[in-house]
Amino acid sequence: MRALIFLAIFVGVIAHVEVSAQVPGTQSTSPRVDFSGVYVAVYVGEPETVILPDVYPFTAEAERAFNAFDRAVADPRVGNDCAPMRMPAILWSPDPMEILQEDEGVVVRFEAGDTTRSIPLDGPPPPANQPYTELGYSVAYWVADVLTIETTHMMGGVIVNDMGQPISREARTTERYWREPGEKDLQVEVLVDDAVNYTEPLKLVRVWVWSPDEQILPWQCFSLGTRESEAPSVDELARMLEEL
Repeated sequence: MRALIFLAIFVGVIAHVEVSAQVPGTQSTSPRVDFSGVYVAVYVGEPETVILPDVYPFTAEAERAFNAFDRAVADPRVGNDCAPMRMPAILWSPDPMEILQEDEGVVVRFEAGDTTRSIPLDGPPPPANQPYTELGYSVAYWVADVLTIETTHMMGGVIVNDMGQPISREARTTERYWREPGEKDLQVEVLVDDAVNYTEPLKLVRVWVWSPDEQILPWQCFSLGTRESEAPSVDELARMLEEL
């Protein structure tokens, strides 16, 4: 599981500064680019590849939630990386990601958790009875050469695992993917609009590095069971480790 390898690096090198991105503004459903391929996360070196807000404009409710955040209690994945990944935290995965462009939509595959997002192109808005799920309800469209994905009906939790900034079920995320001229790396801008927790929208940025020789490997997850279950014995824990 590559996530264990990259976690310390990811937390240590994130830059908390505000940035602006140049994004074209002409909508089109006929893109002139193809983002299909495998990309990897790189958190070391220059330029910075993960940029989070310098200041989070918390509401009073969000500030209380942030100050009380305890990952061991709040994150169902602690001790169980077989638990489903959630949006938008999956967008900050340290493991490889693959994009497949199809006529009907876009498929985004993350190695983390064997997670797949199948997103219709120019899909309809969510129905009135749309359930709230880990990955939410997403639709994609093109704005010139920028792939844009809007997501609602997420289950909530935190924006980035381990960091505690909350996101509510009422939130909307807008992802924008594009390439700079002459480059293969994928620029990503994520806007989080969540009036429950923030007095203004948030902007987060990352870069996925083009890696045509990389593969999406099977996710060999490891679980110690739920918090309510009995802890495994030493022998059982050794057996579980041998299976990895």
